[in-house]
Amino acid sequence: MPVKIEVAETTKQFDAGSRLIRAYADFLGLDLEFQGFSSELASLPKMYGPPKGALLLATLEGIHVGAVGLREFEPGVAEMKRMYVLPDYHGMGVGKALTEAFLGQAREMGYGSARLDSIRELDKALRLYQDFGFREIEPYRFNPHPEAVFMEYKIS
Repeated sequence: MPVKIEVAETTKQFDAGSRLIRAYADFLGLDLEFQGFSSELASLPKMYGPPKGALLLATLEGIHVGAVGLREFEPGVAEMKRMYVLPDYHGMGVGKALTEAFLGQAREMGYGSARLDSIRELDKALRLYQDFGFREIEPYRFNPHPEAVFMEYKIS
C-alpha cells in the first residue's frame, strides 16, 4: 500500500503529530529543551501551521507512521524539523515520501532553500537527505551535540 502524506489541519491530526514528535524525542534519547521542545509541543499548530509552516503526516493503511515539520527559519529559508518514522515502518519509503512532500511544500510556500540539523549517528537519514541534494553547511543554529550535522537544500 502506498504512503499517503497529509498536511495537518485538524486537532486530531496535530495530536497524531505530537505523538510522533514525542516518539522522535524518546528515540533520540536527547534533551531537546535547548530548542524549546516543550513550548514547541504546546504550540504545534502555531509553529507548524499556515502561513509559513506545515506539519506533514505520513499514513500507511490509515495509521500515522511518520511526520516532519516545516517552519520558517528566516525569510526565504524553511527549516525541516522532527523528521521521524516509527521503527516498524523503516525501509518502506516513508522517509523518502516525507522528504519529497516537505520539499514540495517548501517550494509551494515560496522558500528558496531548506535547512536542517541532525546528528551523525542517524546515518540512514543523512544519506536520504544527501540523496535528495542536501549538502553539509556550517552551523546555522546552536546545537550542543558534539556530532551535530547541518545541511541545506537549494530549492530555487
